[in-house]
Amino acid sequence: MKLSTVGQIAAWLWVLLVVLVAIGVPYFSIIATSLIRLRGYGLAAGNFTLDHYKELLQTPEALSSIWKSLFLAVSSASICSVIGTAVVVAVRKSRGFFKKALEGISLLPEMLPSIVLVIGLMLFWNWAYKVLPIYNTIWIMVLAYVILYLRYTVQYVTSALTQINDNLLQAGRVFGGTPSYVFQRVTLPMISRGIFAGWMTIFIIAFRELVTASLIAPPNTLVVSTYINREFEQGSVSSGCAMAVLCVLITTTALLVCSRLAGKRKGT
Repeated sequence: MKLSTVGQIAAWLWVLLVVLVAIGVPYFSIIATSLIRLRGYGLAAGNFTLDHYKELLQTPEALSSIWKSLFLAVSSASICSVIGTAVVVAVRKSRGFFKKALEGISLLPEMLPSIVLVIGLMLFWNWAYKVLPIYNTIWIMVLAYVILYLRYTVQYVTSALTQINDNLLQAGRVFGGTPSYVFQRVTLPMISRGIFAGWMTIFIIAFRELVTASLIAPPNTLVVSTYINREFEQGSVSSGCAMAVLCVLITTTALLVCSRLAGKRKGT
């Protein structure tokens, strides 16, 4: 059913209102707060400053939290991409009970709240510390992120893989292609967009993760989310908002760069 002109205008106005309320207002508030010198004067002329950003860029603790968040985001996204893709391909090639078991195991983290999974991981690694001493290190955070976010890679790659016609894979085998050759030259290029989408989703979520970082981070280890939370608790709201703006800029830049690189690779 085609909307009338008045209906189309009303629909666009509704979309603009939703965007303004859901995105525009929060982002404007955060950016404005990060630029305010004294909150008591609000948006008055002469009450704007970049000192909060300068302070962040000159504070070793703030810079360290950014680098740690980048490391966690990149490492967890990359590990999830490798493991998730392997799981999806294994499920595709499996049959019967084994296939259903793999699908169920890969989606188990979705069935429990993240806080329950993290606490369970903490309790287990307290017991298994002597076997693999990663508790109270940044690697326990990487492990927790991988467990929590593996499902995103599984979902995106599964969606991409189901769109591949089996005739293409059979044609590769008919012409003498080994399974590894067919995977590298046929399957992998066709699911690369799904892998990339999963990687970027995990990168963005892991970069600003708060609950897991608050529970399982080693002592005296801050990431951007816990740094922002600490600044708010100490009353440094403008500094916390400045860090939040930097986080948005970093994730947006990473998304644009990766999209550009993916576009160039597709063009070649």
